[in-house]
Amino acid sequence: MPKLTKKSVKQLLAAIPQHLLEEIGQETNVDYNVSRLYGERMFKLIVFAMLRSETPSTRLLEHLYNTPYFSAFIGKGEHKTRHSSIADRLSNMNPEYFKAIFEWAVEHYGKMLHSNSVFKRLKRFDSTMVPISSALVDWGMRVGKSPKKGARKVQLKFTMELHAKLPASVKSFFHQDRLSEERALKQAIEEAKLEEGDIAVFDNGLKSRQTLIGFDNQGVKYVTRGIAKTRFETQQTHSRIKGRQADGLKFHRDEKVYLYGNAFKLIEHPFRLIEVETLDKGERLIFITNIWDLNAMQIARIYRQRWDIEVFFRFLKQQLGIKHLINRSENGVQIQIYCALIAAILLLVFKITNKISGYKTAKLLFAEQLFILFVNELNKKNPP
Repeated sequence: MPKLTKKSVKQLLAAIPQHLLEEIGQETNVDYNVSRLYGERMFKLIVFAMLRSETPSTRLLEHLYNTPYFSAFIGKGEHKTRHSSIADRLSNMNPEYFKAIFEWAVEHYGKMLHSNSVFKRLKRFDSTMVPISSALVDWGMRVGKSPKKGARKVQLKFTMELHAKLPASVKSFFHQDRLSEERALKQAIEEAKLEEGDIAVFDNGLKSRQTLIGFDNQGVKYVTRGIAKTRFETQQTHSRIKGRQADGLKFHRDEKVYLYGNAFKLIEHPFRLIEVETLDKGERLIFITNIWDLNAMQIARIYRQRWDIEVFFRFLKQQLGIKHLINRSENGVQIQIYCALIAAILLLVFKITNKISGYKTAKLLFAEQLFILFVNELNKKNPP
């Protein structure tokens, strides 16, 4: 891994090549029949708004767009806009433009942050839900019973992949057929760019035995959790580890097993099952994997890394406002999540290279430097 050097906000923004934005704009035809709210302006507007507020909205975007600071920074002249125009643009512009920028950022900054340890091959997968009133949208997943009064809440699902510290892919699900993780998480893993040696890590929301066998057949290595009452039949001991302790865990078994599936049918396919107990709470945990060449302690540590994606979801919701939808169209939601992930990558690189301990502090310092850039550009164009 190359040596990390401190990165300022100016350096991070300058690293996104202008020719790249122009090429992506041409490839996606994002500015067809558009006179003012160009793709590049919308991209910077949304990302900057997220970095300056925890509750982005079209009115906030309108305010930021119409400030002299933002005008000077992107060179848009005296043009002003309304929140309704921004909403219309979000509902109709091509989200592939934002996806392409996100994928470039993943590739560019991923090389900087990925480590050389076994954990560099981990790809963590999980989903998070965002509720919204069904009176506001014509999409959404129904969960639970309808309330006796008022509109029910429906859910929007984001299923993501985290590689090292950075988001690597995302799927947005709006409809009932992807409420189950057996479909949504499976789709995300199958469509991810997994290479030989990569390890997919996910929780027990995806537990179909046939899906796990399918991963075997596709050459996908995985580590997941089983429920506490996982039923199985031991075929042979893989490693004699009973009674060993490490990392706050006591190990009880490491075995080659057959698992039971639906209707208590034994699935005669080999799985590796590791059972541990937490020393502090006495909780029993089951890990299921198809990796045979790592020891049980390494498998447990790999699964523990899955918690990073839970922390990342909290960061997205609390600091980058994905629980506050800027636009309620499916198109606008996809644009918002790609912009949030791009903003997250910039913040994470800023945080790590500047050795800042917390996300909130990193965001405050980033916003300060961004505002200074705005002011400097304004002073250049309007010297005192």
